[in-house]
Amino acid sequence: MVKKSLLIGLAALAVSGMAFAGTDGTEFEQLYTMVEGWATGYLGRSIALIFLLIGLGIGVLRGSILGAVSCIAAAMCFMIAPSVVQAIVTALI
Repeated sequence: MVKKSLLIGLAALAVSGMAFAGTDGTEFEQLYTMVEGWATGYLGRSIALIFLLIGLGIGVLRGSILGAVSCIAAAMCFMIAPSVVQAIVTALI
């Protein structure tokens, strides 16, 4: 039974590979543009600000700077990540 399922799965993978061979990924361009817009727009800024406020709150409540530093680092990564991804994608193309 397992052997039959494995053969069917491998056949499906082989057929799907042939069906999508030669596509350059342009079908995901609209999705990438939408998510990049969210990350660099007001949604991304809002999420980064929320990270910052939560980090500061955790730092004050615990009396430690470590909670604040981790959330501030997450906020910075959230704001910097889209430009880093864009640079990597541009360099690869």
